[in-house]
Amino acid sequence: MTQVYTSPYANNIGKMNNSEVVALAKNRFTDSDTMLAISKHWYRLGKEYLAGNPNITQEAAKELWNHRGYVFKAVLLSQGTIKLKKKEYTETYRKYFKNNTRSQWRMMQAFMGSHYYWTPDKGKSNTPGELLEEIFNDLPESEMDRTYTLRRFISHKNCPLNLALKIGTIKTPESAQRYYVDDFEKLRNDAMLKVAEITKRESAVSR
Repeated sequence: MTQVYTSPYANNIGKMNNSEVVALAKNRFTDSDTMLAISKHWYRLGKEYLAGNPNITQEAAKELWNHRGYVFKAVLLSQGTIKLKKKEYTETYRKYFKNNTRSQWRMMQAFMGSHYYWTPDKGKSNTPGELLEEIFNDLPESEMDRTYTLRRFISHKNCPLNLALKIGTIKTPESAQRYYVDDFEKLRNDAMLKVAEITKRESAVSR
């Protein structure tokens, strides 16, 4: 049975071309019925844009979350739209992302946030510190040579003390050229600043 909506946009989603669906999916002011209709539509790219919409409704977000696969889940998590319990974060990581080489970029987007390391975090990623450590330990060797990947961990609001210390004492790869040697030195310095920040915060809490 075809679902009937109160919105004319929602009722006509099936008649729209792809670009029209995408335009509505991206629009922050699209009505809730239309968002729900897009979340049930067959056009995958439209649904991915909807997942990244900062004003997506919880009903539409849950519909996308229940889709098979990891793409929509990664986008929803990166935006902070779906909030999980600590255990659920770990379960989601292990089920959809752990040891999945095809989803490395999506994994970082889901659990580290969608921002690049040089932009403010804005607190959207809620990944627990324990899981950040597991993700770090699971990184492929190639990622351990990339300072911008490692920097995303120390930039995360939930970065734990042990992880900051690990990054603060990480060795520069032997194959690194002069530019990257300097980059690793800066990374270590910033990680130790993170250690100081965490230590100060935890000391204040324990008083």
